[in-house]
Amino acid sequence: MKIRRSCKDVTRLVLESQDRPLKAMESVSLHLHWLACNSCRRFNDQQRLMRVALDRWKLYRDAD
Repeated sequence: MKIRRSCKDVTRLVLESQDRPLKAMESVSLHLHWLACNSCRRFNDQQRLMRVALDRWKLYRDAD
């Protein structure tokens, strides 16, 4: 099990987390990385915002 992750690994896991639940150790390693890396934390926030915007757009599109 990997605790320390590179920014590349974290980016991959953030994107994978949209399609599958992360294992406990993956989630812990993400949170530990985000404590030290503002860029990856910002990337996660941006991905979450994009997911919400896309979900809202789909609701708007399907409302007609």
